Amino acid sequence: MTSTSTAALRTVSLGALLDTPMTPRQWLLAPWLREQESALIWAAPGVGKTMLTLSLALAIAGGGSLLGWRSPEPRRVLFIDGEMPLDDLQGRLASLAGAIEDIDLDVARNNLTILARHHQAPSTPFPDFGNEDQQDAIIDLIRRHDPAVVILDNLSTLATLDDENGAAETQRVVRLLARLKQARIAVIVVHHSGKNGRAFRGSSMLATTFEAIIGLTRDPGADALDPTGSARFNIEWTKFRGRRDPSIGDRSVILKDADGVLRWSAETPQDETLNALAALARTGRFKTQAEVGEALPGHLWPTEGKRPSAGWISGRFRMAHAKGIITKKEVDDLLAAAREADEAAEVDLHDDI
Repeated sequence: MTSTSTAALRTVSLGALLDTPMTPRQWLLAPWLREQESALIWAAPGVGKTMLTLSLALAIAGGGSLLGWRSPEPRRVLFIDGEMPLDDLQGRLASLAGAIEDIDLDVARNNLTILARHHQAPSTPFPDFGNEDQQDAIIDLIRRHDPAVVILDNLSTLATLDDENGAAETQRVVRLLARLKQARIAVIVVHHSGKNGRAFRGSSMLATTFEAIIGLTRDPGADALDPTGSARFNIEWTKFRGRRDPSIGDRSVILKDADGVLRWSAETPQDETLNALAALARTGRFKTQAEVGEALPGHLWPTEGKRPSAGWISGRFRMAHAKGIITKKEVDDLLAAAREADEAAEVDLHDDI
């Protein structure tokens, strides 16, 4: 436990604060995680949160990038895992290393340290991040590895809380995260979603300490397009204190094997595209799916400024059918009606001539 004495507390006057040159905190993963900041990533089991956080760990440790987020230089990372066997961690990290753009893997091998519960001897106790009596030891443990960022995967397996919905118990975890900030260590916490799948599990008290809260939600309609992805989810930014850029916003993300190598990719959230396709089809102006897809606003194309392929368009229509946005029969009927109207107009024109 920390001392409750206030004798060592420091204050600063406004004048001194304004006149003190400050060293800007450096980016660990631009544009959403700097030194001394914290983020929460939540999702339901099996959505892909560990695949994402292991990729973030690799990117930061090796100075790489993914999904438009970039680590300007390699930094030390401590990844603390509470549930996965070591061989699973090995397999995932080995396969994900190729998915990180511009990574210096040799540097990452030294910068990324794994502390896994299932790597310990059965008689060796593992730290409980929900036990306030262990906080000093946990802080000392983390400091010994001198990380720029520590990743906790996941909160439910690392912190014993009798009542996750209780603000008083959650406050113990919040105090630990605050102490890590005081130590200038950034933190990424991985957590489960609640029963409704629309927010993180437990007390809202947990949200107080984070600069960013990122939710990962599975889009069942995406499986109609391609069921082979290693991970597929929608990213939702439910809290962000920094300045947004195009990479900070709701997006559809997929991790997929491309010629034997995993690749991360992201695009505009599918529902916006699918609803736009349905709305255009219902105008009755288009004779083919290709015509509908080419009429989409440019920012919804997979590559802005480059017309979408027929395969991409037909895939989005399949997703729209799977999600119940518009049925295949309705699309077929609308396109057929447009073709019939066009043919009738041609006949009238020929008769007039």
